[in-house]
Amino acid sequence: MGIASYLKTSLIEWPDKIASVIFTPGCNFRCPFCHNADLVKNNGLSLIAEDKVLADLKKRKTWIDAVVITGGEPTLQTDLDNFLKKIKKMSFATMIHTNGTGPESISRLLKEKLLDYIAMDLKGDFEDYARYTGNTEPQVSKVKSSMELIAGSGVEYEFRTTVVPGLHDLNNLKKLAEQIALILNTKYLIQNTRWYLQQFRPMNTFDKKYLKINPYSKEEMGIFQRMLQEIIPDVFLRGV
Repeated sequence: MGIASYLKTSLIEWPDKIASVIFTPGCNFRCPFCHNADLVKNNGLSLIAEDKVLADLKKRKTWIDAVVITGGEPTLQTDLDNFLKKIKKMSFATMIHTNGTGPESISRLLKEKLLDYIAMDLKGDFEDYARYTGNTEPQVSKVKSSMELIAGSGVEYEFRTTVVPGLHDLNNLKKLAEQIALILNTKYLIQNTRWYLQQFRPMNTFDKKYLKINPYSKEEMGIFQRMLQEIIPDVFLRGV
């Protein structure tokens, strides 16, 4: 599997767990605010040998609880399934971060019980997805399928939206909340869904113009949270 970067220890990726984080190269989105621009562009990245990462994880088993695979977009990796099988054989808990455009991959991983947690990005209301992909309907259909799969899987999950001034405001966030509720469809799924509003940080952005954008204030983020909780009860703030 393609590994562009490897963070040996993280205390923030997974609550109550010490995790190692693996970053995969390449992404099918072009979110202007993305802070992993080098991974998205995937131009001339030096990859780390999979065997070296696995050997290091084996040595760290006594103090690492989990392995998180992020990117880029992990579901673009054709060998993701086999890599996760190797991780699970080492008795680590596993998480992936995904943009949801690989429902076939997510379905396989769930059926093979290779995931313990899924964090899925929701970029904005679905009519705005062209801002991130340039190809709206096929991607939106896949994202919706992934949401249904994840919410009904029994595996722990969260949805996440990075809130960026100029791209997000209360109106389109409320629209997204209503779309989430419509897709999840049942009161049970809605009440068991955690949705994190993440603070935008102007760092290493894909579109350099976003380096000049000031994030929403803590107070503004709190207003978003309270208003959206009227639709999705468990809305939380992250990074504020």
